[in-house]
Amino acid sequence: SRPDILEKRIDFYPTDRYGEFRLRPGKPFPFGATLVPGGVNFSVFSSHATSCTLVLFEKGAPQPMAEIPFPDSFRIGNVWCMVVFDLDCERIEYGYRMDGPHDPAAGHRFDKTRILLDPYAKAIGGRDTWGKEVDFDDIFQYRGRLVFEDFDWEDDRPLEIPMEDLIIYEMHVRSFTQHPSSGVKHPGTFAAVRDKTSHLTELGVNCVELMPVYEFDECENDRRNPATGERLYNYWGYSTVGFLAPKSGYAATGQFGMQVDEFKTLVKQLHINGIEVILDVVFNHTAEGNEMGPTISFRGIDNKTYYMLTPEGYYFNYSGCGNTLNCNNPVVRNMVLDCLRYWAAEYHID
Repeated sequence: SRPDILEKRIDFYPTDRYGEFRLRPGKPFPFGATLVPGGVNFSVFSSHATSCTLVLFEKGAPQPMAEIPFPDSFRIGNVWCMVVFDLDCERIEYGYRMDGPHDPAAGHRFDKTRILLDPYAKAIGGRDTWGKEVDFDDIFQYRGRLVFEDFDWEDDRPLEIPMEDLIIYEMHVRSFTQHPSSGVKHPGTFAAVRDKTSHLTELGVNCVELMPVYEFDECENDRRNPATGERLYNYWGYSTVGFLAPKSGYAATGQFGMQVDEFKTLVKQLHINGIEVILDVVFNHTAEGNEMGPTISFRGIDNKTYYMLTPEGYYFNYSGCGNTLNCNNPVVRNMVLDCLRYWAAEYHID
């Protein structure tokens, strides 16, 4: 072929249109929102939904800019997948509406009035500041965002220190630098931990084990200190909202949507100084709780697939936290594996 002719793949081109949006059938894998030439591939699994709608927001906007139903022809088995072309990927947030039976006794809790977080969202907006009171007028509390896998890792590699040689410092990202004595510019953040690298090396530490850094809701309860009236938080974070998204409230740049790069910069800096990074993760339950809990993501997308349910449709509470993920199901089990692979591959977690 002539070198001056640019050969283009046929799947670069749209096949359908919905209003002003140009579309084509998507690819079922990987799940989540993935940048592809000219657009974004959106893919979400639901074995019981009868229809799915992609909901697009401009960042921070109170109402959607568009809602695009997935054509039935774009469904492959139990996966709804669609490429949307020409999106301004740095300025949008996205979620889904799922329609289907609302029959809790049968395990189904579909409600198309709710906008749902993508279980595979790689960044989450909407709750960017630690401890900020919840805006209950916001119709979409946790907003999926697109990420660009363009971080310059240079020659960073896993350190592979023998396990028996590790000196592990278990760390809560916020607590580690929250006190004024830490002397950092942005207390309680990934950036602040990076600023204290020399302190860790002086201690002789060669590994940090971070308590949960996935997105969680510190304001998930309304309890107060009975003596002082002070608001009490879910401080430790063992109640996951999004398994693939670093917590924006832990990032000095979280309000600018840069939590991904900030956390990667921390890992890179620690590795340069000979310090491994281990993540403390929770896969046995989610922040959606029991029958009285909020519908954020999994419950509204495919409740019967993601959770272990009693014959009456209630949640088995083997976790002691309201619900238990149904890892007997291969889709849920694969989500756990996808998550582990993602953090190891994209964040260089040791």
